[in-house]
Amino acid sequence: MERRLRTNLILLAVACLLGVVIWQAQPPGFSPLTPLDPASIELIDITDLSGRHIHLQKTAGRWQADGAPANQERIRQLLGICATPSLESFAAPQELAPFGLDPAPIRLQLNGLTLDFGNTDPVNGWRYVHFEQQVHLIADGYYHHLTAPPAAWLASP
Repeated sequence: MERRLRTNLILLAVACLLGVVIWQAQPPGFSPLTPLDPASIELIDITDLSGRHIHLQKTAGRWQADGAPANQERIRQLLGICATPSLESFAAPQELAPFGLDPAPIRLQLNGLTLDFGNTDPVNGWRYVHFEQQVHLIADGYYHHLTAPPAAWLASP
């Protein structure tokens, strides 16, 4: 009985030690794509290579799409991009075409700050985003908002 107890205590100690080692080896949290606070955004412009332009403006706490009431929930979801994690980033090279960023098919401007959206990474499916001289890779959960037609940004009647 004493030998079995000692063996179990040793196994418990090894398991705890392995748990601590694994916990310590975790990478640090990812930094957000932008330093912007979504609540501070008052102007949103979305443009693409086809000439589509969507202008959204916050007036008296409510979003407007070219003067008409906008879909508040869609805009709230889009503004989540401010804090979305940058899963990887690197200094923007001179040649951005391999990332689908020259020219960028979608441009998002938030209070005048520009984010250019390119292709997806073929390995992970992450989206390339050019922002402030860096190319970031983010989860591809916002692109469908950026490609939505202008009518999708209007409030339901």
